[in-house]
Amino acid sequence: MIIKGFSVLTVLKRPAVAFMLLSLLCAGTLYSQDFSSNEWSHLDYESEYTNIRSVNGKFYAYIVLLFNENPHFVNLIQRDSIPLRVIGKEGFHVRAYKSYMGSVRDRELRSFSELMLKIYLEPGKFTAVQLRAIEKRLIKRNIILRFSRDRSSGISYMTLDYCIFGSRVLLPVRHPLMTMNEPIYNIRPFIYYDEFSTSNSTFYYDMIYINPVEVRNDTAIARKVIAGGNVDSLFFVGSRVTPEIRKSLNMAFKGNLGIQNEIWKMFIIHELTHKILNNKYNNYDQVIGEELSLCSTIYANPYLGLAVMFSYLNYNAINPHRIAAMNYLKYISEKTGDSKILERPVHILEISGPLIKKYSRDLFNANIRLMR
Repeated sequence: MIIKGFSVLTVLKRPAVAFMLLSLLCAGTLYSQDFSSNEWSHLDYESEYTNIRSVNGKFYAYIVLLFNENPHFVNLIQRDSIPLRVIGKEGFHVRAYKSYMGSVRDRELRSFSELMLKIYLEPGKFTAVQLRAIEKRLIKRNIILRFSRDRSSGISYMTLDYCIFGSRVLLPVRHPLMTMNEPIYNIRPFIYYDEFSTSNSTFYYDMIYINPVEVRNDTAIARKVIAGGNVDSLFFVGSRVTPEIRKSLNMAFKGNLGIQNEIWKMFIIHELTHKILNNKYNNYDQVIGEELSLCSTIYANPYLGLAVMFSYLNYNAINPHRIAAMNYLKYISEKTGDSKILERPVHILEISGPLIKKYSRDLFNANIRLMR
C-alpha cells in the first residue's frame, strides 16, 4: 500500500492466518442485502489475478513512481529499471515517467498518461470535481487512488492518499446494530500488500478488506467439525478448535447449510463494526472495538458469534480480544444471575438464541451510549 509516498505496515487486529498466495486471489463480490441470495454460491470465486506486467499494471507502477518517487513496482516489472544510483537525483522520477509515456502505443492510454503527468506538474489547474472524475476513470483500469493537495510547504502540490492496484466491490451490507449511509467497499488487491495480509478495517474511510483465504479456512473448519472430524487448522483469530467452539459451530449450522455465507457475513460485520466506530464515533479503542464487534456478530448469528468469543477466550495472553470476551461473559452472567457462566463459559450455550441476541444488543447499545 502506498500512503503519502511511503510503504507502511498495518498493525493488524489479530494474528495472521497463513496467506496462501494472496497475489493469486482476491475477495468475492457480495450480492445480497440480507445474505440469503443463492448468488453467494459464487464465493468460491475464480481468481482475478492481474499481473503487474500487464498494461494497466505498468501504468499503475509508473503512477506510483511519479507521485511518490517509489520505484518498487517499476522494478518488479523489470529488474533495475530504476537503478539505485539514479534514485534520489532530482527529477529522476519525472524523467523515467516521460520515458514510459514514450513507450505507450495505445492512444487512449497515452492521453491518460499525459493527463497524469499534467496533474503532477500543474496541480493548480485541476478542481476537486475534476480530480474525482479522474479517480473514477482510473478505477476502470484497476487503479484505485485518491488525490490530495499538500500545502504544508506553502506551495500546493499533488500527493496520493493511497494508490492500490486492484478493484473494489460495493458492499450492499447493513450493519445489524448501526447505521452508516456512506458506501463501504471491499478492496480486492491484484498484487501483494502487507496491509492486506489478513482481514481488517483498513486505513481508509470507505474500504474494508476481507481475506477470502480466511473465510475458506473457517468454512472448512466448520464443515469438518459438523462431520465429526479432527481439526488441526486454527479458527478465526488463530485459536485451536476447542470443545466449546465445536459445540457452538454445531449449534450454529444445524443441517450443514449456508456455512460459507454466514462466515462471510461474520467477517464483514466484524470489520464493519470497527469501520463505523472509526468513521462515525472517532473511536479506536481496541477493547471497545472488539467488544462491540463480538456483540454485533453474536446478534447476527448467536452461536457462530459465540464460537468467535470462545476463540478469543482461548488466547494465552491477556489482550483486547480476550478482555472483550471476558467483559461480554461478565455482562451475560450479571443479566442472567448465573455465576456458572464465568466459571465455565460453555454454560452460555444453554441460553436461547433470541435471549442471547437481546443481551448482545443491550450491551452494544449501552457501550454506544457511553461514547456519545
